[in-house]
Amino acid sequence: ASTYSITGDWRRPWASTSCDNLATLSIPDDKKSYPIHCETTGIIKSSFSWPETSMLHRQDQCASTKSSSALSYSLTMECIAEPASLTFGLRWDEITKSLFVRVVSARHLFIHRRHRQPSVIDSYVRLELTSTPTENNIPKTFPLMRTHIVKKNAYPIYDELFQCINIEEINTKGYSLVFTISTYDTFTRDEVVGEVIFPLKSDALDSTEMTFTQNLTTRHTQLSNQDLGQILLSMCYQPADSNVTIIVLKASNLPRIGTTKLMNPYFKIYMFYKNQRIFKKRSTIKRTTQCPVYNECFTFKIPDNDIENIHFEIILFDYDSHMKHEAIGACFIGKEMN
Repeated sequence: ASTYSITGDWRRPWASTSCDNLATLSIPDDKKSYPIHCETTGIIKSSFSWPETSMLHRQDQCASTKSSSALSYSLTMECIAEPASLTFGLRWDEITKSLFVRVVSARHLFIHRRHRQPSVIDSYVRLELTSTPTENNIPKTFPLMRTHIVKKNAYPIYDELFQCINIEEINTKGYSLVFTISTYDTFTRDEVVGEVIFPLKSDALDSTEMTFTQNLTTRHTQLSNQDLGQILLSMCYQPADSNVTIIVLKASNLPRIGTTKLMNPYFKIYMFYKNQRIFKKRSTIKRTTQCPVYNECFTFKIPDNDIENIHFEIILFDYDSHMKHEAIGACFIGKEMN
């Protein structure tokens, strides 16, 4: 069995610029088989504005369509116009131990797709209160909250108030607010545009409203700063049957999404023949883990026993029942990969 590092696979499907010491598939003698080592806290939602909130005016919707870099690593989404930002307000009630969060608006939510003009999106904001995990304590989990959907607007105004009640020791438990802006589509899964992770510190909590504007951070940026982990697998080429068998044993040290969210990892194996994808197989989903154990076997038929022109790509995904599944990373096995 061999362990391969998982490398990022941002935008270019089925291609990579890195390959971490991958061994070449050798061709054994015929007629033989050779293994290749290769309820204390509740969260409620309100849809009214604070009394001190003034009327919000919509911004001029003429914006630059220039984009200096690909911010989103979604397989279909290339970038969003810069700078994309989210404005929100916070108010802390010490008597009731309640945190009020007002999602105000977002700016510059332009999407640039390949061979298309920049377009605006139907968007909404998901909000989650999280606590930082420690060695002795399991992180607390809280219900997700979300705003209404604003359709076809690059400068959406949400203006919704949420209340998190009975939060004890908010200054010492390492709480953070995670805002996720997502696209909405009636016929396909929603896609994450960007996130804001805001640590709740004492200077950000006051009895009067404090307003903050934060730039969006994409999953690509988050994951590029982390070790994507390793995958352990074994392979066996059987020339007599023209088969390659891949056994994926386990993965380890997979990254977290945001500050505390564990992945629901699964992977897909693609077989390419002369740089054309001809087979695809998929594993089961392992829930909320950084070290999933699979022990799953996959067999692929080699056309004309031409192992020299075969390569495999193993891509790791994060499963989400509501959002589009995001590619986290990939590893590549084969002699020559263009």
